Amino acid sequence: MNRSRGFTLIEVMLAATLLALLMVAVLAAMRTFGNTRATLDQVTARADKTRAVSEFLRSSIGSAMPVIRHGEVGGDVETGNSHGTYFVGDSAELVWVAPFVAGADLGGAFIMHLARVGDTLELRWHPYQRDTEQTDWTGSKPRVLLDSVEEFEIGYLPRNGDEWISQWSGDQYNPLLVRINIRAEGHYWPELVMHLGGARLNLR
Repeated sequence: MNRSRGFTLIEVMLAATLLALLMVAVLAAMRTFGNTRATLDQVTARADKTRAVSEFLRSSIGSAMPVIRHGEVGGDVETGNSHGTYFVGDSAELVWVAPFVAGADLGGAFIMHLARVGDTLELRWHPYQRDTEQTDWTGSKPRVLLDSVEEFEIGYLPRNGDEWISQWSGDQYNPLLVRINIRAEGHYWPELVMHLGGARLNLR
């Protein structure tokens, strides 16, 4: 008469060991998948932020209007000619006038002030008025465009064949090109180059 053969202790221990190894492998794979997804989310969020800020700066600075400026600009930039264009900047901040549309109740020409403040990139804006001698920024709350800014540099190209310079003091025309280099959160952004065309002052 045949007797049914059971599992030996060694076989049970071997099966338990294999099951444990399989569970460890599954948990490691799930953890790796979770970390990969979190990393992808971070990269995607950073790319979206880079694209949004870059597109805004390209559009706004690229559409700078060569309008007249009376008196001082304000801020830390050198003002130069007090009756030049409303386009003044140095390597760390820039002031210009551009069309700005942000809803049905806000539009027209605005004075834009972009500056690195500590480790943030901030933007302020104020309605442009041709005859204003001094812009009052006290009621203008800055908007943070970017955090964790490690490097921020603006350059200006006056004309074709000229050298890039680090300061624009409000001449009778806008520069031909403006470039911005940014490093934030440990990554260098693609260099931003805006073509202004060297438009001359509009005195009308």
